[in-house]
Amino acid sequence: MPRTSKKAQFLRNNPNTLREIMNLLEEFTKRGTKEGKKLIYLAGGWPQDPPPSLLKEAMLEVISNEEKFSRAVQYGPTRGLTETLTAIVDYEKGIYGRDINESEILISNGSTEIALTVLEAILDEGDEVILTKPHYLNFSRQSYFVGNLNVKIKYWNLLRDDYTYGPNIEQLKELVNDKTKAIILASPGNPDGQIISDRLFNEISEIAKEKGVFLITDLAYRGFCYTEKPSYFSNAVEPHEIFICTFSKELRIPGLRLAYVIASKEMIRNFELVEQLKTLCPNGFIQKVFAEMISKEDNIKSLKEFIERGNETYQGIALMSYRYLRDKIPEFYLNEPKGAFYLFFNHSSVNPNSREFCTHLLEKVRVALAPGIDFGMDGWTRLSISPGVLNPELIKEGIERIREFIDSNQRS
Repeated sequence: MPRTSKKAQFLRNNPNTLREIMNLLEEFTKRGTKEGKKLIYLAGGWPQDPPPSLLKEAMLEVISNEEKFSRAVQYGPTRGLTETLTAIVDYEKGIYGRDINESEILISNGSTEIALTVLEAILDEGDEVILTKPHYLNFSRQSYFVGNLNVKIKYWNLLRDDYTYGPNIEQLKELVNDKTKAIILASPGNPDGQIISDRLFNEISEIAKEKGVFLITDLAYRGFCYTEKPSYFSNAVEPHEIFICTFSKELRIPGLRLAYVIASKEMIRNFELVEQLKTLCPNGFIQKVFAEMISKEDNIKSLKEFIERGNETYQGIALMSYRYLRDKIPEFYLNEPKGAFYLFFNHSSVNPNSREFCTHLLEKVRVALAPGIDFGMDGWTRLSISPGVLNPELIKEGIERIREFIDSNQRS
């Protein structure tokens, strides 16, 4: 058999753990409960509550209108349909108060795709990228992949030695040099659930601007802020800044793959040329549905109310889960989540190997979590609250099983 590329081998040796766990979930679903306890899946971070009813109404309108349906299923421009770009401008203004224009937007089939496109447009072999520690697991894999495995990644610690959240801007300054091409952030953070303050973001942005470095910020969870929303959600975008946005979480449609990037007109053109090679154009149906939904009077107001209600619900579940885990398993250390869907806890006193810890949990008590080593931090693990939003008892049962697992190991 002919040999595959080094990049293919890299991906085989470094698969996306969350996607691999999804495969495992499918296997457990097929088996049912024949092999003992039902699996409690708290590894993945997709929303479980339904999308707004306005979405289904818009879908039915697009399907039933011959002209709109025809537009939805034809090739469209690589940057996105004109009416969808206009709708996103209105959405950004109405929901987050950000003033942008259509030339500063490119639509894509999900934020994973657009993140890869952004990196392909800015990274060369030999460049350096600064990631936070912890960081979303795909950022490192994508950086290596687009740089032909010849990209150096440096890590900026968001946690102090005592595990509390406390990024040190001086440490970041020391990491930046003339080979640094990009700093990548996520706020609210995945997996840590922390929010970068306005003051810290402005300091990071100033460093990037001064050093000629791109600042890429993933806003996938901006609809889930349990503190005051930072102003960089709504400020005008600087030429060196790139914001990646997705409807997967805030509109509860991860399977429909609709996302976009906000950047300078010049950078959007670069991203467009890369996308021409990859996907030709984003999915026309969901674009048309979104544009139809936004075109209706008062729908932006309704969507804002939907996002705000959802934020309150997720905040309540997040705080309940945080307190329950903290009280039931004091051996773990975790910071209170300020946003997103996650509890990120240190279990080094029980087992410093996160993959082994998660594997044993799955085998012994049928609880699936995401090992922290894939987010850059061994000895830590991520628990997602989103599978329990409609059934909080599921999270409690999962935590009870983890407690059971620890107790049984201590007795043996």
